[in-house]
Amino acid sequence: MRTVVLMLLVIVLALGLYGWSVLHRGFSAHDQPSALESLLARTARSLAVPASYRSLKNPYPPTPENIREGLEHFADHCAVCHANDGSGDTPFGRGMYPKPPDMRQPPTQNKTDGEIYYTIEHGIRLSGMPAFGENNRTDNESTWKLVHFIRRLAKITQEEIRQMERLNPKSREEFEQERLEEEFLRGAEPKQPAPRRHH
Repeated sequence: MRTVVLMLLVIVLALGLYGWSVLHRGFSAHDQPSALESLLARTARSLAVPASYRSLKNPYPPTPENIREGLEHFADHCAVCHANDGSGDTPFGRGMYPKPPDMRQPPTQNKTDGEIYYTIEHGIRLSGMPAFGENNRTDNESTWKLVHFIRRLAKITQEEIRQMERLNPKSREEFEQERLEEEFLRGAEPKQPAPRRHH
């Protein structure tokens, strides 16, 4: 009994010290998660996927066309947080807490097709990963093709990354710059973009 009480006191003391350190230094998304936080986040992510999804197999074959569609979808929708190479090293990714996982590594690559599918469709609470699908769907073709591309991230090529860079969403300034370059190449007089108004 004395040992149990002592263990409980140690646990309460450790939690109290951790709570004090959080209050002392804040809870910024810029900080790296502690080992305890990382463990809790990984556990929560694994518990978030229902058993019925874990055993699902991708119903679409990993053909070059399906992987290409997944690449295009990833470049347009996912790369802003996860980066074209799946590393998570982006301005948005670096500002999130917890950080997006490096999808090239075993913690993602060892997940089942159904686990990856569920994460994309339903998101994971308190992780920054939003839900992109409708409730209780297991037949979203574009998400299954995205699963094939996520498998490809472990051996993505520089040529594929260059293709994705052309598919990434562009800012208004980038569109304007492209328009001016096209006009110049067609022989039009170069025009300066109109100054932006600030409200």
